[in-house]
Amino acid sequence: MRDFTIKTLLFLCLSSGFYSCMDNSDEYKEALYTGVSAARWDVGKSANFLLSSDQFTAMELELVYMEGFKPSDQMVELMVAFLEKYTLKPDGITVVLKEIPAMNLGEYTTEDIAKIEEDYRERYNEGTTVSVFLLVVDGDYKKSEDSSFTIGAAYRNTSLVLFGNRIAENSGGIIKPRKAILEATVALHEMGHLMGLVNLDNDMVTPHEDEEHESHCDNKDCLMYWAIETNSIFNYMQQSVPTLDDNCELDLRANGGR
Repeated sequence: MRDFTIKTLLFLCLSSGFYSCMDNSDEYKEALYTGVSAARWDVGKSANFLLSSDQFTAMELELVYMEGFKPSDQMVELMVAFLEKYTLKPDGITVVLKEIPAMNLGEYTTEDIAKIEEDYRERYNEGTTVSVFLLVVDGDYKKSEDSSFTIGAAYRNTSLVLFGNRIAENSGGIIKPRKAILEATVALHEMGHLMGLVNLDNDMVTPHEDEEHESHCDNKDCLMYWAIETNSIFNYMQQSVPTLDDNCELDLRANGGR
């Protein structure tokens, strides 16, 4: 979600000014690739690291959820299948799940989410393993002037958040999607943003960005369509997780993925 991403600039710990002061020695490069400092970039900056095997040959998904909001097994399985399909990680993809206390804030700001990550994230890029952090909170995103609610967001280069309360309220029952399908659809959409889709710090092979919804695909049948991360998803919700269209898949392959 573009608006959410822009707001994260307020709390990013690394700035372009910082980078300009650094030289190109192996020590500095290693600092940018691994550890905490490598997890403080803007969304899309680590797309090639996530997709290719040039720097990292394995991936670790650290999934941290608040009490009462554990993701379904099917959602985790779908995430792993998606990553195996589009990334080149010959040494495999692993998932680490961890429960943390519910915080009962009701609404979470970008600053709240960043602080929770800093307090509870334990795994960062190390050696040949790239790490992705996925947080599930027990509330909603702090409302803005936009009247549509937010279900999930990519907010740093290797960081995602799902708003568990929204998912719980809008899944299950006769006319609502199954929880596993809704949460997987939103999580994979946000993962697509981490991989540089659409036009997020990574060039498109063929222009396909929605002119009215920046960083989203113009194909309403594509996983990267803008409605996926808002309440408008229910106008497009399917019985299964939407797939990436040909243009999005081409962009991933061009940036080192499958």
